[in-house]
Amino acid sequence: MKRILLEILRCPDCRSELILTVDVMTGGEEIDAGWLRCMHCNRNHPITQGVPRLILSDGLDKKTRNGFTYQWNKRHRGRAEGSQVVYGYSLPKFMAWFIREFTPCLRRHSNTYWILDAGCGSGEKAVALAEHYPKHQVVAIDQSYSIITAASAHRERTNLHFVQANVWKPPFAQHCMRFAMSIGVLHHTPSTKHAFHSIAALIAPEGDFATWIYPLPDEDSFWAGLYKQRDRHFLGIAHLLPNWMVLMLVRIYVALFFFPILRFLRAQYRINRDRFPIYPDHPSLMQLYRSSVFLSFDNLMPTFQFRHGRDEVRQWYAETGFGLVNDVYPGFSCHSKIMIRLAIVAIPAWFRITA
Repeated sequence: MKRILLEILRCPDCRSELILTVDVMTGGEEIDAGWLRCMHCNRNHPITQGVPRLILSDGLDKKTRNGFTYQWNKRHRGRAEGSQVVYGYSLPKFMAWFIREFTPCLRRHSNTYWILDAGCGSGEKAVALAEHYPKHQVVAIDQSYSIITAASAHRERTNLHFVQANVWKPPFAQHCMRFAMSIGVLHHTPSTKHAFHSIAALIAPEGDFATWIYPLPDEDSFWAGLYKQRDRHFLGIAHLLPNWMVLMLVRIYVALFFFPILRFLRAQYRINRDRFPIYPDHPSLMQLYRSSVFLSFDNLMPTFQFRHGRDEVRQWYAETGFGLVNDVYPGFSCHSKIMIRLAIVAIPAWFRITA
């Protein structure tokens, strides 16, 4: 943990400021071990292995947290997809597309701002933001214990911070973030709306908030297929099984139905390649198999998987004080002052694709 993080850290329970006690430090300003004590409620939060542990049981589903810890640890150990591929898409391509479409607000300013990745997984998106915006401070949170591995791998980045925390009760000062992203996370909490409001409260009045939330089946044919896998093929009960058993069943499932899965993926690629230029070039069959297993486990394991339509998500943005929302891409939503221009460009492309 770096001392600068204290500027925005708050008690996740009462939102009061925290007092730092350092036990172990390494070179520079890196705090390896210590405590953060709330000035109001006196709750103590440990710092271990350089990561502040500011996570509460409120809103936390332990089965889901353990499942994501299991999944991301597999990825960190190289036993999932390749290091530059996640959920079947190319990480460099995805982040280049995401930064171009959703973060132009950060390019327009010369000041130093805080950026939040709410639910960072194995951390690559946060790393890409820190690399692309070296003058800004990027903080990544995740409820899983695998965040320790992500933090350890990127200690040398002076503008990147990792905190173990829950999006349900994020441990930051209100309005401290200039930009926040939460990709594929909020719908795994007991209430997507509550989690959305919790993160939105952290964003400055002139700030921007980009999300990807499971869309309704009629809004995205790719996810309609994945919902059938969870709801019908696995009867909506896979999340009740141990993680190792879910992974074993998924590997068998993908092997047995690999060729129908390939046909489905190729059809979706033809539909989405122009909207989402994020796919790897010429993936091998083994890579497609591993991506299918990884994505299927992610689809089946969490306790909660809520799905929301554009109109509902737009209402959440309106309730939290945001203006025009860019939601021309299925599942993605973002408020930004430049979204009128993006809509002018993207809507004609949308009609060409779906015609």
